[in-house]
Amino acid sequence: MDESLKRQIHEECRIRNRSEGTCKQYTFHIGKFLDWIGDKPLNELALYDAREYIIKKRNDGVKPESCNGINSALVFFYRYILHITWDLDIVPRMKRDWTLPRVVSRDDIEKLIDTATNIRNKAIIALTYSAGLRVGEVCKLAPTDIYMSSMQIHVRNSKNHGDHWTILSERALELLKQYWYSCPEPRDVLFVSIRKPHRPLKPGAIQSMLNKVGAEAGVKVHPHVLRHSFATHLIEDDTKREYVQAMLGHRSPNSTAVYINVSNKSIMGVTSPLDKKTKKPRKKASGKGKSSGKKSGGKKDE
Repeated sequence: MDESLKRQIHEECRIRNRSEGTCKQYTFHIGKFLDWIGDKPLNELALYDAREYIIKKRNDGVKPESCNGINSALVFFYRYILHITWDLDIVPRMKRDWTLPRVVSRDDIEKLIDTATNIRNKAIIALTYSAGLRVGEVCKLAPTDIYMSSMQIHVRNSKNHGDHWTILSERALELLKQYWYSCPEPRDVLFVSIRKPHRPLKPGAIQSMLNKVGAEAGVKVHPHVLRHSFATHLIEDDTKREYVQAMLGHRSPNSTAVYINVSNKSIMGVTSPLDKKTKKPRKKASGKGKSSGKKSGGKKDE
């Protein structure tokens, strides 16, 4: 892909206020698509080229949600760069395979924090889990976003182009203080590179750090697993769903409701209806007083 096309994609993203991450994803997928197309001129591209490419990706084992990511990038490319009308009947989105979020136990969280040797890494793990942050939100946190007086964190310009508030853990705050005093260089963001203290951390660096710490601790983890675990553990602690939704920055309550399916039902106090004991109905008395064994006529029953 030539630089002029990259600039055009970036410009179309900017004018629509798409995030930098979305712009990078679009550029990546469009580049891969054009590599697959080869020397075919752009003015000769048709929707069936996009259809064939996505089918090939699915046949190669790419998951439906990833194919839908490619679909979104190509929709953007065809509509705003090539000015070709997109037809969902020709290139539909795939039905996603719905799976539950993966979580780790509270003991595993402790293992990760204890295993991390650098105070910065301890603070990142503790803060990501204890506040339910996305990895991109961790990278953008500024020192002024930490409100010690109210024990809150102000998350700015998150995934949905909005701000929200979440909780600040006392333990995470102590680790943050230790990290801050160990790295006192003035900076705009909270977490920076160890070797280059003026360079902000990128999501990939946090992912690599977690891979290493997780391998040493024997815990398979990535940043979003910490966020899933935060939400699941709050639900298990009977935290109201609307509070969890607000702290996660979800627009829809349906996004938060998934964590009910992940939570341990015994902790939530749910009992199967099969295990509910039912009271046996009492037998109604046939008459008043004790039975004399005689009919009204005074004769014994034969």
